[in-house]
Amino acid sequence: MTNPLIVSIKKTKLTLLEERNIAKYKPFGVILFSRNISKFNQTKKLIKSIKFLSKNTLIFIDQEGGMVNRFNKFNEFDFLDNYSYYKIFLKNPSLAKILVYLKSFITSYYLRSLDIDINTIPVLDLPIHNTLPMIKKRTFGPNIKQNIILNELLVKGANHFGIIPVMKHIPGHGITNKDSHFSLPVSHAPTSKLNNHLKVFKHFNHLPLAMTAHIKYLNWDKENISSFSPIIINKIIRKRLNYKGMIMTDDLMMKGNPYGINDVINLSNKAGIDILLDCSSDWDRYIEITKNFKKTLTFKNQSNSFLAIKNKALLDLKSININHYHHLYNEIIKLHGF
Repeated sequence: MTNPLIVSIKKTKLTLLEERNIAKYKPFGVILFSRNISKFNQTKKLIKSIKFLSKNTLIFIDQEGGMVNRFNKFNEFDFLDNYSYYKIFLKNPSLAKILVYLKSFITSYYLRSLDIDINTIPVLDLPIHNTLPMIKKRTFGPNIKQNIILNELLVKGANHFGIIPVMKHIPGHGITNKDSHFSLPVSHAPTSKLNNHLKVFKHFNHLPLAMTAHIKYLNWDKENISSFSPIIINKIIRKRLNYKGMIMTDDLMMKGNPYGINDVINLSNKAGIDILLDCSSDWDRYIEITKNFKKTLTFKNQSNSFLAIKNKALLDLKSININHYHHLYNEIIKLHGF
């Protein structure tokens, strides 16, 4: 069995230390960033080398498209931010749906061709009047119904190629105007407002993975950020949302997480988090987690099922001329002047 940890690596190929430790500690996942990607062939070789060392380790990427684009040197991944599709939807819903599906279809095709397993989409956050642009641009807007329609299309495109989705940032990052990459957001929002942000997550509670938000929601838990809150993990996400999949943290290196690694491990063990995401590329931290972070019953029961999910892909890469889909997307964008 793999260990409930997602790690990052430093460069476009594994170091000797990374090779040795991936083989020994077998993390649940390795997440790729732009620094790990220079060419398609290089990326395929990198992924192959990881899976040779630990065959059940899954390859993650945060490839939302638009402002969050790990393939920023590649024209194949040139798409609008999600909020732009929301604005198109307000004028022409059918057109927006076509564009969003094409974006997901094209992205998922390339991720599957590289043997990437998991993409951390969809972003289910609902923006409010003062939500920071870093979050707002990545969402499909404040309307719950429209948000669900467009995010379903993203998930559908991923499912067609066996790319496993991760809903985020549960229970909702749109409620704050602070960026959890750089500080700890604290929400004073009343429970009625917080409950409204849960509605989209409730609709997608069938997805196999959920990523937390590093935010303190005072009306739910005055002591803990949501990632380490027994109240939010168990009473809100597990019971109220009836979520039965695995819950992973957002990156532990973000400033929204104020804790050192030992405190993180202790708090996570108490809260019942299933997987820790740590993008430090620091194997001292990773080994500490591997030794002391307890596997939850959910992780034990579900972690081995993810390869089977991937193998349920509906479409065969060899049967698809992806250039046709690129051409269609680009012609629509050009025709309508987006």
